[in-house]
Amino acid sequence: MRDPFERGKAWFLYSKLEDDFIRTTPYVALESVHSNVWSERFGELLARTGDLVDSFFRLMVNSKSLDNEIPIKNLRVKIIKEQETNPNWFPKINDFRATFNPIFQLSSVEVEADYGLTYYGRLQPFKGFDKQGPSWWNPYNKVRHEIFEQIEKKATLENAINALASLFALNILHKESQGYLIKYQNVIVCDYMKSMPKEQILQSFKASKIGIPKTVGSYNFRAATRLFTHTFRIDKQADAV
Repeated sequence: MRDPFERGKAWFLYSKLEDDFIRTTPYVALESVHSNVWSERFGELLARTGDLVDSFFRLMVNSKSLDNEIPIKNLRVKIIKEQETNPNWFPKINDFRATFNPIFQLSSVEVEADYGLTYYGRLQPFKGFDKQGPSWWNPYNKVRHEIFEQIEKKATLENAINALASLFALNILHKESQGYLIKYQNVIVCDYMKSMPKEQILQSFKASKIGIPKTVGSYNFRAATRLFTHTFRIDKQADAV
């Protein structure tokens, strides 16, 4: 069966969420002064996005592009061991944190959010992920399991936009998904040379899990949608392949 990331399934579901989020902007402008505004729609978006982030992490555990990563090997061993006694055991957010943050350096990822006439600003959707779950993860669980008690406190614009930015970041960094976005969606481009062939862009990203190697750092690569923009980091530890 073809990899779901390479088929664009993850991006398809992300895109639906982004479209649904954009539909809220005529009613609550995407500005940081509205960060604490809550709504039923933000609660729904937070719950759906959190579920997809969790599913994305689970699916990445078996991705071929990560086969040689030690944190992945460790988590795969842990899953096998835990499921010997509890077949229903699955990794939790701290397992994903310990596995994927070292590989993708998610805690330092920055995303810029704006739409139309509005500008929310720079986000670090996985800020603190080197030590704990992202700031929106607990609100996501609260909304998912205690909706009546927590909706006014947790179903906010701030939590919804940060959760969605997290899913965006995973899509543009994970190699199988990244390849799909370069080849079929034109989401990831080279600003300096917009006509750069897709195969050359793919080659530029091949050596690094966090961005582009220092040897091609003179080029500015970015990922952009109607809502988010990310300028890829320069990986000083990687050399171009």
